[in-house]
Amino acid sequence: MLKNKVIICISPIDWEFLRQRHQIIMQFLAQNGNRVFYIENINPRLNLNLSVLPKILKRFRKILPGANSKKTKLVPNLTVITPFVLPFRNKLADFINKKIFIKLLYFLLKVRGINKPIVWTYLATPAALELISEITPQFLVYDCVFDIAAHPDYPKDTVNYEKKLIKSADLVFTDNSLLFKRCRQINPETYLVQPGVDFNLFSNSKETPEPKVFKSINKPRICFFGGIDAIRIDLDLIKYIAEKMPDWNIVLFGPVIKTDVSILKLRNIFLMGTLEHKELPSYLRNVDVLILPYKIIPFSESIFPAKFFECLATGKPIVSTPLQELISFPEDVIKIASTKEDFVLAIEKSLRQAEHNEINKRLNLARENSWAKRLTLIQSIMDEALNNKRI
Repeated sequence: MLKNKVIICISPIDWEFLRQRHQIIMQFLAQNGNRVFYIENINPRLNLNLSVLPKILKRFRKILPGANSKKTKLVPNLTVITPFVLPFRNKLADFINKKIFIKLLYFLLKVRGINKPIVWTYLATPAALELISEITPQFLVYDCVFDIAAHPDYPKDTVNYEKKLIKSADLVFTDNSLLFKRCRQINPETYLVQPGVDFNLFSNSKETPEPKVFKSINKPRICFFGGIDAIRIDLDLIKYIAEKMPDWNIVLFGPVIKTDVSILKLRNIFLMGTLEHKELPSYLRNVDVLILPYKIIPFSESIFPAKFFECLATGKPIVSTPLQELISFPEDVIKIASTKEDFVLAIEKSLRQAEHNEINKRLNLARENSWAKRLTLIQSIMDEALNNKRI
């Protein structure tokens, strides 16, 4: 049973930047009485040049004595560990990471008395697999949440490492149907667990003062929230909407990730930066239409936006490009637009309509896909697997 266990989570993302899946699942496991050690980013993907030096120095400062691990305030059973690895990929860096830094990280875990834990990894890189090999877990979970084979930033040899990981894992979770089918062919112990939503947080209709930032941004407000990067997000589409409809205001919440956003510097586009997750609903209550302007490329075939059910829980109209994972939902839940022109028309239609029937359908669908239900499903799957393995 998944209780009173030691769990090591290997993630590609630093804890303070996390939202959604990683953080929610790890907090749930810790709150259930398990000791969780969250190992931050050991994902070396950068090109070797002078621009990475500040990143290396920043990481080095974080691992100085007394600073390389910290207890989370809200979840006492969860400890965040910041290891040092060279953040770029080449043969020499891979060798140094495997032979020195990964072994040092393993030693750090060993002196904490950690022996044969459950390992939950979101990574299939050489560094992650080397650490897993050193740890020799009694149970291995791979959470496969994006398509490494189609991601333009990942080295192609990562695909072979991932296949090895999928095959050796005791359980594989995926968040979309494409990766579910692919992983299931390699490992029959593969399960589909889509993103969820904190329904009470996002559906709260309690009247709150309009955020001050909206005082100078007139309606209609068209909103996107999430990471803004040129790999996934169609910046040209956002620009087109702003130029085509100069009386609309486009509000973008989220970090800009390795992307030149100069084409978005128009008078009716507002880059608002990152909000605390708990603050986001109060802002979304004051927008008119939510958009999901994802690029339609091979990589996007595996994207199930983590924010989708959050959008539904607001009750607001949603317009999206034709992501494979979303096109099966009915039009009164989400409008799908294949061209720039159709995208604008779909927003126009959404602004004209405010039918309670559509709002209720969105709310009901979000309620059915709460994180509470997702976590119950994960618990059930893992309990059965651990029981079968007699752990």
